[in-house]
Amino acid sequence: MICFVLGISLFLALGTGVNANCEACPNCDFEEISISQGNACLNYWTCSGDTITCSYPSVANPGTFNNCSYSASADWALTAGPSDICAAESGLNSKCEPPNNPYILGTLGGCTGSYAYVGEVNSGLL
Repeated sequence: MICFVLGISLFLALGTGVNANCEACPNCDFEEISISQGNACLNYWTCSGDTITCSYPSVANPGTFNNCSYSASADWALTAGPSDICAAESGLNSKCEPPNNPYILGTLGGCTGSYAYVGEVNSGLL
């Protein structure tokens, strides 16, 4: 039984992103809540096909989100969303640690899930 558990653990470690690279949503956008609080930060992300969409609470429109989309086909540049609020590119995370890693890179790459709540500081709806 111990060998089986160790085998499964090794498989998961090698097959799910240990020492892999992931595309990640920027932690925060460029919309400032206040000088003392800083900018609005990541609440959740979605992933479909080769596109990740990162959602941040809107300061200008309380109760809504700013959605920033990035695609592999555009070299992870911003493909949709307000360019004055969204980062120009998504970020590379060399550790592939959850929860902010929507897309695993490489030949076996793809979405790590369809949706994940991140709940960074400053990420709640205003």
